Amino acid sequence: MTHGDDGDDETTSLLSRRPSHTFLDTPIGSFKGPNSLHNFASSFTRAQSFAANKIDNSINKKRSFFVSPSSVGDHHHNHHPGGRGIDDESEPDQNFDPDLMIPSYRGERLSTVMHDLQNRNQLFMSGGNNLDQAMHPNNDVFYHDDVVNALNESRSRQNSAYGGSSSSQFKPRLYAAPSFSSFRSSISAATTPSIFQVRKVEDEDGNVVTVLAGQSTAPQTIFNSVNVLIGVGLLALPVGIMKAGWVYGILVLLICGLTTYWTATLLSKSMDTDETIMTYADLGYVSYGPTAKAVICLLFTVDLLGAGVALVVLFSDSLYALLGDDEVWTSTRFKILSFLVLTPFTFVPLPILSIFSLLGILSTISITLLVMICGFLKPNAPGSLLDIMPTNLYPKSFVDFLLAVGILMAPFGGHAIFPNLKTDMRHPYKFTKTLGTTYAITMITDTSMGVLGFLMFGQKCSNEITDNLLKTPGYPTWCYPLISGLICMIPLAKTPLNAKPIISTLDVLFGVGTISTNKFRETVNTIGRFVIRVGVNAIFVLLAILFPDFDKIIGMLGASICFIICIILPCLFYAKLCGSKIRGWEKLAVYMVASVSSVLAVLATWAVVYD
Repeated sequence: MTHGDDGDDETTSLLSRRPSHTFLDTPIGSFKGPNSLHNFASSFTRAQSFAANKIDNSINKKRSFFVSPSSVGDHHHNHHPGGRGIDDESEPDQNFDPDLMIPSYRGERLSTVMHDLQNRNQLFMSGGNNLDQAMHPNNDVFYHDDVVNALNESRSRQNSAYGGSSSSQFKPRLYAAPSFSSFRSSISAATTPSIFQVRKVEDEDGNVVTVLAGQSTAPQTIFNSVNVLIGVGLLALPVGIMKAGWVYGILVLLICGLTTYWTATLLSKSMDTDETIMTYADLGYVSYGPTAKAVICLLFTVDLLGAGVALVVLFSDSLYALLGDDEVWTSTRFKILSFLVLTPFTFVPLPILSIFSLLGILSTISITLLVMICGFLKPNAPGSLLDIMPTNLYPKSFVDFLLAVGILMAPFGGHAIFPNLKTDMRHPYKFTKTLGTTYAITMITDTSMGVLGFLMFGQKCSNEITDNLLKTPGYPTWCYPLISGLICMIPLAKTPLNAKPIISTLDVLFGVGTISTNKFRETVNTIGRFVIRVGVNAIFVLLAILFPDFDKIIGMLGASICFIICIILPCLFYAKLCGSKIRGWEKLAVYMVASVSSVLAVLATWAVVYD
């Protein structure tokens, strides 16, 4: 491996691969070079990995990849903000390499992964494996599926007794069979980066560390950002506009969009104060210490629980509207059916889920278009754009207005992943510019769905817009199974990804995420992992049975979580990290927005509980 000079900020190529000749690498139209279909797939997969690992289980670390002094020795000395040292009693990090401290996109150090791969090459070559020797002519060239697999496996070391010198503990999965290298499908090629690169950066305390360089281009970041923002929350927007009325509904939707766009730029500016900040949790830690980081992880967990419950409700509602029978197939039974259908997907590897999740994005976009098409296909109200329903200009009550605020805020909850997306960019300074395009696309999509749905159903808007469509007769017969199928595809694609961070946290909490050479211990760990995965989905379903209203779930997420993560905390981070650089009027505006948002969050949450 090549090490640059300590002061050298130039990007250094760490890994290269022999050219692949799959159709994914063939330029299509104007998609050439960095924006090839292959690189778009790789960027999309990394973005899905950020979402699937956004809960940081290392609460006591200053950054997602910094280590304790006991493991650093005399090589580095890291400090907390304000001169507070890292807890000397924290567990030593056995993955630390003082000369090459490189975090992967999931937080592991690539130096350890390289050690694994070099050992593996030597193991295969000493065994006379011609296939692996042909694929690995020297120890400086690694194939992407090898690297990604090793990155995934190295994660389990963090809470194990594994030392740095032996790799026998991982032989069952890392070195088991030569077929691992030969099993190189186009899926694997599509879901791994073309080149791994590193660069050295200096943090605010003067520590020089080596980090993975970003690989995503601006178009890829826009695609990933739009994917984060356009979710199932938009299906409740017609209800939100109906509860607020045309005057306040459209106004609140625009204000929520513009405000969250502004706070996203504040996150970007906050990250610019220290190049080693990679995640939202890192921002919390560097701003307010470990307590803030723990609170952020708790908020993310609640957000993921709420999203999982909303997806189960969406799945069961769509099937109930199409096939339901109050005497046999009740709504509750469809939720239980969703548990049987969705749980197996939790065991699917992340690279496969990443590809499958693309179907969820396509389904969401298709539903938006299908709502408009259905509106023009039906000549008479309700459910028609040719004969619109009566609507209201103003909310019926203050409680309805507050409910609408939570619902209209929910679709803009993407800030938790934005720091990762910026870090993953080839040119991070372009991130703010990409946000403009991202929010323009999101605002057009969200406004269109809200307006079309309200015009089609007026006061009859309830829960999600697709539920109204499925329960309204008069559309062509092919519309109903198509809508139901598209709706069901979204939970199938997104529920496992929402469950992944919670599952990972529970694996660490109960100590079952590691691989053990002891057969009994490994059996216990396997059973534990199975119970956790099944249990998380069971919790989703149980909460969906207790809270069956889709619009209220979305309203609660928007009121209690999105206001905090997307407006209040970004404002506080910016005021803390950039306070000495911003003007008085700007600081006043930041604190005013945070204060008003806090009041609205409390009131909107109360309205959801009260209603």
